Amino acid sequence: MRKILLFGTISIEDGKVFGSAAYVAAGLVKFGLYASVFAKIKQDDQDDVYRFFEENGISCENLFTDNYKLNDAGISAAFVTGDFVSDDFGMNLINELSERYKKCEIPIIFDPGNSEDNADALNEIAGKSTVFVPSLEDAVTLCKMTDPKEIADHYLSLGAHKVVVTLDKQGAFYKSRVECGTAPTFRADKVIDTTGAGDAFSAGLISGIADELPLGEAVVRANACGCIAIQREGRYMPSAYELKDYMLSHRFVVDGCKDY
Repeated sequence: MRKILLFGTISIEDGKVFGSAAYVAAGLVKFGLYASVFAKIKQDDQDDVYRFFEENGISCENLFTDNYKLNDAGISAAFVTGDFVSDDFGMNLINELSERYKKCEIPIIFDPGNSEDNADALNEIAGKSTVFVPSLEDAVTLCKMTDPKEIADHYLSLGAHKVVVTLDKQGAFYKSRVECGTAPTFRADKVIDTTGAGDAFSAGLISGIADELPLGEAVVRANACGCIAIQREGRYMPSAYELKDYMLSHRFVVDGCKDY
């Protein structure tokens, strides 16, 4: 079973789990992947976090409260969230791991999130990532550019191998040294809740990268996951079977989904 290691922050508020890495991990498990999240949690949050992880089949081996021991043996890919590198600990760790993972050909997928406070740190990690995945809004904040192609070229020049700029209902623009294009979204039968669509997109993209799909195909898969998610309540993550059925039965919307 392929293993994905995710780096993020996790907290509990009113008994509810907060933190993109946890929900992306839940999505990866539904695709049949082994997911482990490296995150520091508060002592008082342990019961709620462990319960969520166990209910969703996520490994708890890399959760810690004080001292940590990172277990990344045999991983196929790593996913890093922007909130994880918001302090010196996270930044230094990812800088250290990026060199080792690069030598081992382990891809690092980096989603910066939207933050103006640590743009320099986020841009530094972006340049060391294998796949940099900002939303258009994120990218405008980080590099002050608005054209997806120019954004992609900028981060490729910084060292990223591949760039995927998400464009909401217009799909996503992707570029690498061998691929370039815009992957349209799918038609939604009915939009119910857009919460968690980004996490579903990330899970689809990471699974595609773990499957060693061409970048364009991985982005199409990610778009389908996001479109499925907005048609269900809450942070819904599709299964591999549901994803396949949806992609076979729904068509692209080239000019953007008009339902939301």
